[in-house]
Amino acid sequence: MERLKILVVDDEKVICSGCRMVLSDLGHTVDTRKTCKEGLDAIQNQDYHLVLLDMKLPDSDGMEILKTARIENSGMYIIVMTGYATIRNAVSAMRLGAFDYLPKPFTDEELIASVERALENGVGCREIK
Repeated sequence: MERLKILVVDDEKVICSGCRMVLSDLGHTVDTRKTCKEGLDAIQNQDYHLVLLDMKLPDSDGMEILKTARIENSGMYIIVMTGYATIRNAVSAMRLGAFDYLPKPFTDEELIASVERALENGVGCREIK
């Protein structure tokens, strides 16, 4: 499996640490942020192959990060995670450019499968800094 640089933006510590542990064990580099502002700063100042993004953050809606990420780096893949999974939210996220949609709670296997789908679809093919 190709090594990716991944950003996890979620206000739940258990989600951040769980994603970091699972994805780091697969050889990926994983950064975490807990707020929309921190996530936006990271996306604007660093380059990532993939972002795992919670839709409900304490300081804003995750859709703001999704919109900005698509503008800042159209080659960045975004997997939306949410505990408020609805068809309407999934459709909105996909229309804004999300690659995949993971309803919480998700298993390690579901997380890995989503990242592997991104790899199969071409994430990681571009060089990043």
